[in-house]
Amino acid sequence: MRVALRYFMNMRYRGRLIPDYEGDELPNEEAVRGHALAIASDLIFRTRMDTIRSWFDCSFEVTDESGRVVLAMPFDEV
Repeated sequence: MRVALRYFMNMRYRGRLIPDYEGDELPNEEAVRGHALAIASDLIFRTRMDTIRSWFDCSFEVTDESGRVVLAMPFDEV
């Protein structure tokens, strides 16, 4: 029996989709939002990138293993 499912935290920035090829194992779909908020918060407050001028222009499009979008979350929800 499989306990965790793999979810892919694809990021959209100004119309461009940056795919997550590795994904993260989470226990269920209900855990996705908290995980996305934690990652977005870490990116906003701890990561500097020249290619992304404002993290608040980003959003996550989280997909499950079948490719179905399970969450679309703008970073300004952090």
